[in-house]
Amino acid sequence: MKRLTLCLALAATLLAGCKHEAKEFSTRTLDGVQCYRITFDQEREPWGLDFDTKVSYSIAWPDESTVKPAALRELQYLYFMDSTSTLDEAAHNWLAKSFFYEDEFQCEKKAVDSIDESSDFSYMHLEGTCREDSALATFLISTESFIYGAAHGMYSLEYLTIDKESGNAIHLTDLVTDTNLLCEAIAHAIQDLEVNTETCECLFDEFRDAERMPLPQNFTIDSARNGIIVLYGLYEITPYACGIQSVVLPIFWLSKHVPLTPYAKRLFGPGCSIE
Repeated sequence: MKRLTLCLALAATLLAGCKHEAKEFSTRTLDGVQCYRITFDQEREPWGLDFDTKVSYSIAWPDESTVKPAALRELQYLYFMDSTSTLDEAAHNWLAKSFFYEDEFQCEKKAVDSIDESSDFSYMHLEGTCREDSALATFLISTESFIYGAAHGMYSLEYLTIDKESGNAIHLTDLVTDTNLLCEAIAHAIQDLEVNTETCECLFDEFRDAERMPLPQNFTIDSARNGIIVLYGLYEITPYACGIQSVVLPIFWLSKHVPLTPYAKRLFGPGCSIE
């Protein structure tokens, strides 16, 4: 999901990471915090007021010797929407991307030491964490943003799961043999499984009796290996007030609707599917 970015020019600092052994999966942190004032052209400013913009990020980044380059590029894109630059360059570029209204409205940017708690301001925060077990490392990327004058803020959650043995990112196509059948199974899971009742009650009308749901781009594997959780972002299948939707697909139930791949059967273990 493409995230809103703010109009900033900020030098990111790569903090010293911990030392890693060659085969050990571990993470280091890249972070930075600065505050900027943005002043819009008086003739075209969107809300008639000056306001402050605040940005911050703190991300977990793996020991690069343990992860394949393609998975690193994918993780970097989820963080900074840039998979081709170096990590430092991608962070710099992300912080310097256009403010939401920059194409329409001229703005002047200058750094300020702090933002008074009583002042009005826009903000964006990006945070990445990592949880792992013996087989998988799962990165959770969360963002929260608010543009001063907007009706509400925006937020997102995205996951990337990496197989620690191979160093590759896991995708839905690695787990199921047919994504069309998966979309049908998601529709049935929302309508038939009690665990997904809240999502069912919130659905936009167009999805209430749908035979298929949109193919999700975002999913995670539950830590007990009991199922897959697919996620839909704000406005994707429900109104904003219902938030991000997590649809639970118990793995044994899912295997009745969609054939699992050999890799999925190994990952979820005996009894996960009907032979």
